[in-house]
Formats: sequence, structure tokens, C-alpha cells
Amino acid sequence: MKYRSIITVSHRMEAELIKGHLEAEGVLVLLRPSTEPYGGEAFFGDAGPLEILVPEDQAERASSVINDVLGATSEDEDDHAEI
Repeated sequence: MKYRSIITVSHRMEAELIKGHLEAEGVLVLLRPSTEPYGGEAFFGDAGPLEILVPEDQAERASSVINDVLGATSEDEDDHAEI
């Protein structure tokens, strides 16, 4: 099965949150440190950026889910800014 990187996030917490949303929608997910050529997690630990990879045949669905999740996050932040 071929996987495609659909987004790179800045830290593991964000990656795990997005992974949870994708898995809830039935999308298979792999997380890969995007610092791999530079030492990966052995050097950066959980602090480095991660790529979210999904099977190529699920990439369109995954992108849609991520757009919904990130859009909801932006709207929530806008709502809090008004308080």
C-alpha cells in the first residue's frame, strides 16, 4: 500500500489530535518525523515536526477531514477573541 504525506504539523500533540479525527472517520494514519534525514526522534524527541501519511486512496477524504478540523479550530479561536 502506498502512502502519501498530506500535511506536516509542528509537534506530536497536533499530529495525534489530527490522527484521532482521521481514524474516527475510518482513515488509516501513519506519523513520520519530518526530521528523519537529520536524526529523527532520536535527536529531536517529540519536539520536531511530523508528517501525517495516509493511503493514497484515502488522501482526498483525509484532506477533507483535516480542512474541517482546522477550519473548526480557526473559527473557535475567532469566537474566543471576541470575548
